Amino acid sequence: MFPNRKSIRLLSFALLAALALTSCSTYTPVLEKPTQAGDSLVFGYIDMDDAPTPVKWVNMKRMRPVVATPYYNFWVVDGTFFRGHTPYGSYKFTQFGGSNYTYSFPEQGKGELDPQINTPGVYYVGSYKYKKISKGLFRDDEFDLVKTDSPSELELLKKIVVYAQDDYWKAMIEKRIRELEK
Repeated sequence: MFPNRKSIRLLSFALLAALALTSCSTYTPVLEKPTQAGDSLVFGYIDMDDAPTPVKWVNMKRMRPVVATPYYNFWVVDGTFFRGHTPYGSYKFTQFGGSNYTYSFPEQGKGELDPQINTPGVYYVGSYKYKKISKGLFRDDEFDLVKTDSPSELELLKKIVVYAQDDYWKAMIEKRIRELEK
C-alpha cells in the first residue's frame, strides 16, 4: 500500500522542520580549531538542583564592539557552561534555561558575569547556585543566583579539557590548570 499525499506532505514538513531547527543553531563545534587569532574560552557553572529544570543552554551578548550577530550560545554539560571561539570585546550574560523554562540573568553592573576579553585566554565567570525566592501563594516566584566556591575553576577546567578537540584549546586549558595547581 502506498502512502497518501497528505501523509507524504506531513512527513516532508516534519523533516524540513527538523532540518531547519538543527541548522539554526549558532553553536561552534566544541573547542575545535580557533576561527580567528585571539579567540578565548569563557566558562562557568550553575547549580540548578533547586530549580524546576536543569540548565540546558546559556546565552551571552557582545556589548562592545557592536556587531551584526551579538549573541553567543554555550555548550552545557551537567551545569558547566563553556564556549571557545569568543573574540575580544565586552560581554554580558543575558539568559539561561532548560526544557520549557527561560531565566534572565539578574541585573548586574560590571562583574564576573560581564567578562571583558582583552587578550586571548581562559575566562572563568564563576560558579553559582539557583536559589528560589518565594513571593507568596498568588504571585510568581523569583530567583537569585548565589555565588558559590564549588565547583572551583580548577575542577571545571578538568571537566572541560576533555572537549578540547584542537591543540590550541588543550594547551591553553592545561596551562591554566598548571597555574591553579601551584
